[in-house]
Amino acid sequence: MEPIVQFTKDRRNFWAELNQVRAGGTPKVWREVFPEATNINFHTLLEANQYQAAISNDDKILKGTAHLPNVEMDPRIKPYHLEFMENYERIDTETMFNASLFFSLSDGHHSVHLHRDYESVLLIQGYGEVTFITANEDNSKKEVHTLKTGDAIFIPRLYGHKSVPMGPRVTLSLGANPSKAMTTNNFMSQPANTSQPYN
Repeated sequence: MEPIVQFTKDRRNFWAELNQVRAGGTPKVWREVFPEATNINFHTLLEANQYQAAISNDDKILKGTAHLPNVEMDPRIKPYHLEFMENYERIDTETMFNASLFFSLSDGHHSVHLHRDYESVLLIQGYGEVTFITANEDNSKKEVHTLKTGDAIFIPRLYGHKSVPMGPRVTLSLGANPSKAMTTNNFMSQPANTSQPYN
C-alpha cells in the first residue's frame, strides 16, 4: 500500500478563495496547491479497485470504465475528503460529499462528452496530466485548463466540462451533492450554509 501522506501545507487561503470563486459560479484553477497528490496514482487506484471488487464483485477496471466511485474511505484518499468537507462552505442542501477516481490508461482512453454535473466538484490532479474544457451555460465561453500533479480545478454545479487525457492519468474528484432538489432559483447567489453537520 502507498504510504499515508501527512498533510502539512496550510491551505486556508486556498479554501477561502475557492468559496469566493464558487459564489461567482465560474471555474478556477490553482497550481501546485496539493503537493501531496503524488499519492493519487495507479497504485492507489488499483488497490482501491481491488478492495471494492473483493467486497462487491464489481471490478470497475476490468469492465473498462474510467471511473472508480466511493473511494472516500480509502486511507490515502480520506485526508483529501475530510479537508474538503471541513472547508467547503456548502450551499442549501449540499450535504452529500463523495470522492471518486477518474483515470485514463492512454491519451485515447475514455474522455466523457461535454456535460454538466448536478454537484460542485473539486478535481485534484494526481498522476499524469489532463486537460479540462469548460463551457458556460450557452457554450459561448469555452476555456482550456491543463492540470499537472498537485494542481486543482473547481467546477461549480451545472457548469459544462469535459476531460481530455494527455496520457495515463489519475484524477481525484471531490463532490458536494445536494441531498434534495435545491430550494432556490438562483443557487449560486445564495449564502453558504454555515451549520456544521460533521463534528
